[in-house]
Amino acid sequence: MQNFTADDYTKACEALCSEYQLVALHCPMKLREKFDELAMLELFYAEPIIANPADGYWCYEVTDSSGISLRFGMDVIQESVQIDLKISNLSVVTLSFEMVEAIEIIDAEKGTFAFTVAPKSQEINTKVQVELRPQIKIEGATLRSY
Repeated sequence: MQNFTADDYTKACEALCSEYQLVALHCPMKLREKFDELAMLELFYAEPIIANPADGYWCYEVTDSSGISLRFGMDVIQESVQIDLKISNLSVVTLSFEMVEAIEIIDAEKGTFAFTVAPKSQEINTKVQVELRPQIKIEGATLRSY
């Protein structure tokens, strides 16, 4: 049995996406190289509330039926992401991550996407998954790699 690395998986996905000209599910979107505004529009069901392509910054905001808002900002040049969760316009939690190379769209219909922080690190693995529909949900963990 052959062992595949995350880089092998990413390269294979990119090759398939490119060959079939798809923004395929589970194909990581490289922030610096292949940021796709249309894929993000389809993911968030909304235009960015802030778009500054010259600076590499985009910010999207969605609110679910229970009044919870999520603001997702990303700097594609600095490879950083910030998530701000609000209830009734009051900030509840703000999460900031650097060394985010790619975003993986898992399910565009549910608005589910994930990213890994410092994916080349061999010691730890931080993965964050966000779901926008029907209710906003954020899961994340930093675990040791073995």
